[in-house]
Amino acid sequence: PSSELERRVADLFTWHHGLLDQGYAYRYYAEPPPTPVVLAALHRADGSPDVEIRIPERAVPGPPMRRQRQLALANALFASERARAGHRHEGEEEGEGSAGESWLARSYASHLCRTHPGTSGLTLYLQQHLIPDPRQVLEKTRATGLRFDLFDESLLTTPRWIGDFPCDGL
Repeated sequence: PSSELERRVADLFTWHHGLLDQGYAYRYYAEPPPTPVVLAALHRADGSPDVEIRIPERAVPGPPMRRQRQLALANALFASERARAGHRHEGEEEGEGSAGESWLARSYASHLCRTHPGTSGLTLYLQQHLIPDPRQVLEKTRATGLRFDLFDESLLTTPRWIGDFPCDGL
């Protein structure tokens, strides 16, 4: 969504977007939002340790579009869960009531069960990867002389439970 003022100003620069082939998919963030991350703990039927899955992966093999698609999946589940939480009745706990679990979370779980044979069930979580404050990056870099670790645990929120899903019931 954009305001009438934003559209009028943007129209003045249409030639620039065409010249650089930026198209409609580019939006310039004044302050980018945190990146949603989907975490899944796959419980193994043979009792071996859980397999941890992260979407988006930190290093996505293949073309860059794969990472973009994983980001879109994580954003979709985050938006779905936020909308579902907004529709919860007062006093109702997460995962309870008429809203139940989201169809999108069940779909993720079903896919992970199918693509990881030997999985008896899984638990889904959501967390956010926060954008570091530029001053924080500069201070830490100057203090240590090392590169700033963008995957430092301090930039990740506490994982929020979405649900437990048995593979045989999906």
